Amino acid sequence: MNREAINQRVLDVLGVILVDKSRLRDDVTFKDLVLDEDDLNELFTRLGEEFGFDFPEFITDRAINKPEHLSLPMVVDLIVLMRQI
Repeated sequence: MNREAINQRVLDVLGVILVDKSRLRDDVTFKDLVLDEDDLNELFTRLGEEFGFDFPEFITDRAINKPEHLSLPMVVDLIVLMRQI
């Protein structure tokens, strides 16, 4: 699966979780998405199931505590890297 396909799968999973899909764009930060802790846990659980690995705890913590420092492209890049291991 290439980066574009991974990005689309992440957008698809977010689309299921988000109430307001108007914020959804390729370069969005997690602050812009306005996800609560339950939404974030659901997101990373679904993505982990989709791609076959558990997200590092520090990523979830960053999304919860400093959402302005985590963006959708960063999550996609992490998935690309984790799939290479």
